[in-house]
This record gives sequence, structure tokens and C-alpha cells, in this order.
Amino acid sequence: MSPWRLREISRQINRGALIAYPTDTIWGFGCSPLSVRAVERLQQLKRRSANKGLILLSPELEYLKPFIDESTYYRYHKRLSLVTKKPVTWIVKASQYCPDWLTGYRDTVAIRLTRVTQVKFLCDFSHTPLVSTSANISRRKPIRNSLLAHKHFQHSVDYIIEGFETGSQQASEITDLKTGKILRA
Repeated sequence: MSPWRLREISRQINRGALIAYPTDTIWGFGCSPLSVRAVERLQQLKRRSANKGLILLSPELEYLKPFIDESTYYRYHKRLSLVTKKPVTWIVKASQYCPDWLTGYRDTVAIRLTRVTQVKFLCDFSHTPLVSTSANISRRKPIRNSLLAHKHFQHSVDYIIEGFETGSQQASEITDLKTGKILRA
């Protein structure tokens, strides 16, 4: 997918578009973290409770800064910025400005850095991280490629990001930043 097309999709994400896209782990649904309507659409599509938090995916920690508690951001900046061998989603203390629809009404938010080129373009063009959750109906297997994305969700999402495959067949590890406890291996 061309950078021009990704720029156009980024503009639509900022206006509330919902996308299906491959990440550094499995295929995901995504949208702007600041669009409550897009998040509601995503939750309806997945048949997922609003009480479950969502992951914020970004190529740069800087895009995640507004969603992370300031003291946590500065205290753990180096650890959060490290490139890990396998993708790690960190559970961190949320900032007071982080919307409840991202945290699942908790005081924490899930974040993950990624190096996927198209995700980087989308975030750089929209100047925000992407909401990311597995591309599936809750409790069903996630889709694994663009063919399945088109087959199952072409009428449910606004865009399907093509041109690259997912980096893995499993979801990321989830680790609590403060305690170091691995919540999902």
C-alpha cells in the first residue's frame, strides 16, 4: 500500500474510521484512541464489553505520552523504549486524561511499541497511536491475513490495510510494568 494511500487512511482514522490491519503480532482492528464513536463501533463489531481495556499501538513512545501517567512515563521511559526480542504489551498507569473507553474504567492502560512500517506511517500521518485489538469476534480465532479480513469484515470496517503480513501467529506477551509480572506469555 502506498504512502499516499496510508496518508489518506490516516486522515479518515482521525475522523473516526475503523480499520483491519496486520500488526507485529496478529491481525487487529484499529481506530483513533480519541474517537469514542470508533471505539464503540469496534466494541460492537467484536461483541466485546467496554469494561475490557484496549491496547494502544505506536512506533514511538512520544505518541503514547498523553495516555501514560507523567511520573510513570519519565521513570520507565528507558525500559518502555527498549526494542524487545518479541512484542511486549505493557500495562502502565494511565494519565488522568486517558479516556475510560481505552482503560476499561481502570487506572491502567495497555501500550506496545511496534516497528511495522505501515503502522508507523499511519501513526506518523495521524500523529496518534492506534487502538489495537485482535481482529475477531470475541472468543473466536483471529483472522490471519487480508483474504480472511475481506471475507469476514469487509462490510464492517472502513479500510483493510494490505501489502504486508502479520509478524507472528500469536498475540503479544502482556507484562505489568510496575511489578514485572507476566499476565500473558
